Amino acid sequence: MTSQAWVVVASDTPDERTVPVEGRLLVGRECLGADHSRCLILEDPLVSRDHFEIRTDATGGPILVDLSLNGTRVNGRRVESAEPIALRDGDRIELGATELRFRAPAAGVLPKSLRGSTIMEAGTTRLAVVVGDIVGYTTMTERHGGVAVAEVVSELFGELRRLVRRHRGTISNYVGDAIFSAWDHERDPAAPADAISFALAAHELVQARSGRLAIELDDGVPLRMGWAVTLGDAGVGRHSPAREAIHGDAINLAFRLAAMAAREGRPPVLVADDAAAAAPGTARYGEVQQLEAKGRSSAASVRAAEPRA
Repeated sequence: MTSQAWVVVASDTPDERTVPVEGRLLVGRECLGADHSRCLILEDPLVSRDHFEIRTDATGGPILVDLSLNGTRVNGRRVESAEPIALRDGDRIELGATELRFRAPAAGVLPKSLRGSTIMEAGTTRLAVVVGDIVGYTTMTERHGGVAVAEVVSELFGELRRLVRRHRGTISNYVGDAIFSAWDHERDPAAPADAISFALAAHELVQARSGRLAIELDDGVPLRMGWAVTLGDAGVGRHSPAREAIHGDAINLAFRLAAMAAREGRPPVLVADDAAAAAPGTARYGEVQQLEAKGRSSAASVRAAEPRA
């Protein structure tokens, strides 16, 4: 099969590398778990483990989706994280100290949908939302210093980002102590189930990693996170589901519940009752609890969620 697109790794020597893009190409420093025939590994310390993905199998033409913590530039412009950027023949892509050139026989335009992901269009849509919030973040920064905490959190959130992708979600934003992901329920009926499955898997990942992380909440108390899943209508301002572009009660509630989960004896994963009702077989749910969330006039109906046996 002849490749319809390729990237050229710029070099100071005449021997530039040319790498074909067969549907999808993941570019990064490690690209763990990905098919190596569809990876471009770059030995660049400024490149993230999974830095960006180029997709030529999307309706409408080739695109780039940034997955990095360090940022990507296309033709000199830094792109938004998770925002699909249309690529055209000759586009220059910069990541770390590396420069790539994209080559394709035809120009691409921004697609309306992507296979295996949930990019939202402008307007109103129904979302399943997951927020994860680090317990005692302020205490940890006071104890270990902001730089040390930021390094550990960046590593952990990088793993969570890859986990979101495996559960077909989209990272919307992460700010210091919280990570926010969304699934488009209007496009995908399985969105609530995928979101809840991710929250449970994310809790297990954090538990498994916390013992080897270089920071603790307190002596002998490992890093923990509270997780919340909600479902509801949201106003989306653009194709990238960045947090500042999504507005709605479901988002606000998810942040409030995540800040309550795994604290004061509460379970680590809280799921809004309507989200649990939309995915009854995804988890083992506890009894409905009424929680008073800051800034809300009425209590929220939530359930604890655990993996099914």
